[in-house]
Amino acid sequence: MHPLLELFIDFAEKEGIATDSFIVGGAVRDILLGKELNDIDIAVKGDAINIAKRFAQEIDGSFVLLDKEFGIARIVKNSQFIDISIMRGDSIHSDLSERDITINAMAIPLASFQPSAFSLQHLIDPHNGKDNLFNRIIRMVSEENLIKDPLRILRVYRFAAALNFSIEEDTLSATERLAPLITSVAVERIAEELRYIVRLDDSYKTMKALIDNRILANIFPEVRINSLKLYKTTEEILSNPSDSLQLSAFSLRPLIKYFETEYRYICLKLSTLFPNPDSAKQSAIRLKMSRKEVKFIHEMALKRAKILDSYKEMQGMADETKIIGLLKEFRGDVYPLIILAIAQEPSITAFCKEVVRFYDNVFKPRAAMLPIITGDDLINIFNLKPSPIFKELLAEIEDMILYGRISSKEEALKMVEEMLKDKS
Repeated sequence: MHPLLELFIDFAEKEGIATDSFIVGGAVRDILLGKELNDIDIAVKGDAINIAKRFAQEIDGSFVLLDKEFGIARIVKNSQFIDISIMRGDSIHSDLSERDITINAMAIPLASFQPSAFSLQHLIDPHNGKDNLFNRIIRMVSEENLIKDPLRILRVYRFAAALNFSIEEDTLSATERLAPLITSVAVERIAEELRYIVRLDDSYKTMKALIDNRILANIFPEVRINSLKLYKTTEEILSNPSDSLQLSAFSLRPLIKYFETEYRYICLKLSTLFPNPDSAKQSAIRLKMSRKEVKFIHEMALKRAKILDSYKEMQGMADETKIIGLLKEFRGDVYPLIILAIAQEPSITAFCKEVVRFYDNVFKPRAAMLPIITGDDLINIFNLKPSPIFKELLAEIEDMILYGRISSKEEALKMVEEMLKDKS
């Protein structure tokens, strides 16, 4: 059993609240499917926030208030967590009738829960969620619930994508009909649902459904169906970089490590949806995404054609000097940019492979040497006073390192000496 769930069961029995506490949400799905329990949600009668605080104190855990208005708190201990929320309505049946989809509208009484002896007779399932779960169907509890919180329109697609389930016909029709209501939802909540969808390896068909059903148009009016071609190809490359990019294991490792920073994976895919850099940037700002997310999305949309343009300019031949010029601008972002380049034009795969090989084997080791000299060196060794010439000298030395003309501090200092003579 999940350690925090076991502790809460003991706590609830001691506090006399076990009969009015229920396991709900995703944990019930996992129990029915025989999966390991990770995310635990408990609905309780009464003051959920106070109960959560007392439980945190009892187990020496950390209390985190998630939503004061809806009475939701999280208790964290040893990198595990459990969420406790106030029961909606005056009974668990009332609570479940307020939920989004039927597979999320099931509950198990805490007082009767024992994983090893769990029986379906203990399952509270007023909306036939169990059958929908085993038949792999996403069905709304009611259209009224989608109207009350239109974010649930996106959640229908998110759960269908995450579980690889089909959306039931009436539910699909309701999401399309109610799509304009999504504009009333806080943009931060919309952004988070989109992150859930886009981080999936196979999100293309879900994004296509969101466009086909006019849902995405209410979030990103700039996006058109033809935007999805680049999205689809980019996702396919990200899902199987080894085959798509034809890189050696040595070159593949840093690329995979680069995308371990999850926002890059998500934002690279999102950046492909927009026709130009300004619309990409403004859309990300409108969703109140973080500064680094906005910057990344804008940069990808701005620079995604540059490798392809350079390839045409070089007539397919890898010119080292021009490649270094590109890499000075791109640095580590060369990895997503070659993916975008190949997604746009697969025939340049060999060229992109050479760009990455040069970056990993030549450019990156040179860049790691920087700064090889500093402003303090200019002051202490050459008795210079801070002035605009500092920036000019340091920039020239940096270029000499990156272009392979010098490779040591001694050579750099000698070059500074020669440059100062030329300027005198």
